[in-house]
Amino acid sequence: MNLFGSYDVVVTGAGSSGIVAAIRAAREGAKVLLLEGTGFLGGLITGGRLTKPTGLINSKIFEEMLDRCVGYRGADGRIRESYWGKYTGTFDAEVMQRVIIEMVEEAGIEVLLRANVVQTVMKGGAMHGLLIRTKSGESLVLAHAFIDASGDGDVAALAGADFMLGRESDGLTQPITSYFRVLNVNVPALIADCEENRGDMWEVVYPKEAGDRNEDYAMAVLLTGFQQRIKDKVAEGFDWIIPKDHITMKTGLIPGEISVNVTRFQGNGLDDRDLSRAEIEIRKQAYCAFDFLQRYVRGFENAIFLEVAPKLGIRETRRVRGEYVLTEAEVRGNRRFEDAIGLCNSPVDVHEPGGSRAIMDHVGIGYGIPFRCLVPHKIDNLLLAGRCISVDENAFGSTRNVPACTMTGEAAAIAAAMAAGRRVPTSQIPVAEVQARLRDLGVWLGTPEEPVPEVLRQAG
Repeated sequence: MNLFGSYDVVVTGAGSSGIVAAIRAAREGAKVLLLEGTGFLGGLITGGRLTKPTGLINSKIFEEMLDRCVGYRGADGRIRESYWGKYTGTFDAEVMQRVIIEMVEEAGIEVLLRANVVQTVMKGGAMHGLLIRTKSGESLVLAHAFIDASGDGDVAALAGADFMLGRESDGLTQPITSYFRVLNVNVPALIADCEENRGDMWEVVYPKEAGDRNEDYAMAVLLTGFQQRIKDKVAEGFDWIIPKDHITMKTGLIPGEISVNVTRFQGNGLDDRDLSRAEIEIRKQAYCAFDFLQRYVRGFENAIFLEVAPKLGIRETRRVRGEYVLTEAEVRGNRRFEDAIGLCNSPVDVHEPGGSRAIMDHVGIGYGIPFRCLVPHKIDNLLLAGRCISVDENAFGSTRNVPACTMTGEAAAIAAAMAAGRRVPTSQIPVAEVQARLRDLGVWLGTPEEPVPEVLRQAG
C-alpha cells in the first residue's frame, strides 16, 4: 500500500466547516492535510452559491474570510435583519473562492482534491489512518487526529459510528435543492412589485436609502414569498412542477443579478440514483421557476438565465450520534452549556420532508453548542464539524447552517491541534482548554455564566 503521507491533523471535506477547521488547525501549529471529493474549495458557499449566512457568524476564521471578501469589494460587511433574526451580510461566491485559496495557501495546508475516503484504519477504538482513492489509485494517510467535515458524516460512518438519518417518524430527510442565478433583473421594479403585494411576502429586506439603480441593491436584498401568486397562476393553468409553495431570492454582486432558491427534490442524499435524478429534476424546476418569474413578477421581463449552481444543495443526511444529542427544545429555549464552544442564533430552518412547506423560526438570543456534540460515541481521535454533528432532527434545522458549521469547525480544529501537538488522543484534551483558546480569540461560547453579546441581546 502506498503511503501518501503522515500528518498532525487530517480534515475531510472542504466546505465551510472543513475550510475553517483546516486553517485554524494549521494556525495552531499543526501539519494539515485537507481532503475534498470535488475539484474546488468551499462546498456550498462557493459551488452551491450559498452566499448568505443564515445567522450571525461567530467563527473568527470565517469572520476574516468575510472581511477579506469586503476588501475585494465582494461582500456586504453589514449586519442585516430579517423576521427570523439578525444575519451577517451576503458575499460573492467567486470572491470567496479566491479568499479561501489565499488563506489555505498562507496557512501552509496541503490540499488534495478529487480524493474520496474509502476506509478507516482503527486500533482499539481510535482512528489512526484513512484509505483514500484518487485518480492515481489507493493510498494510506496517517495522522494523530481527524476531523470529519464531510457534511454526510462519511468518515464517522466508515469507522462504525452510530448515526441518525431523517425524520424519526418515517426517515425522510429535508429535500435537496440548488440555487439558480439570473441576470439583467430590474431590481427597483422587483422591489416595487413586492411592496405592492406586501400581503403575499414573508420578508422584503432591502436598503431603504437605495435609489433607482440596480447598483444600489447589490448584495443587500432578501425577498421571500409569492405564495398566493403561485397558487393563483396555477389555478389559471400555469404548469408549476416544483413541490414548493414559495420563492426566496437575493441580489448578488453584479448589478441586476438575482439568486433564486425554490427548487426541491425529495430524495436520499446518500443514494447515487437519487442524486443523479436530483441533478436533472432540479434543472427542470429551475427553468420552470424562471418562466414563472418572467411572466408574472415585475422586473424579470428582460432577465437572462445564467446558471444552476454546480454543486447540489444537500440539506440533510447523517447526523452522527455523539456524546450528547442537542435537542430542538434546547435550541428554542436558548439553552447554555458548561462545555459550549459557540453561541448560535441561526433560526430553526426546516424544509418539510416530502411536502411543500418550510419554517424559519426565530431563536432569539441563541443557544450554546456543546463540545460533546462534536465527539462521536466510542470513537477516539475523530471529531465532527459541520452539519453531521450530534443533534436531533429539528435542532438540525438550525445547526446545519453556516454559522454553526464554522463554529464547530473552529472548535474541532483547536482540540485536534492540541491532541496532535501533545501526541495524545483527542479524548484527553480538556474542554476547558479548548474553550479558553476560543475565548482568547473572541468567540462567544454560549456558557451559562457568559453575558449575552449586545448585538444578540437587542435581538432577543
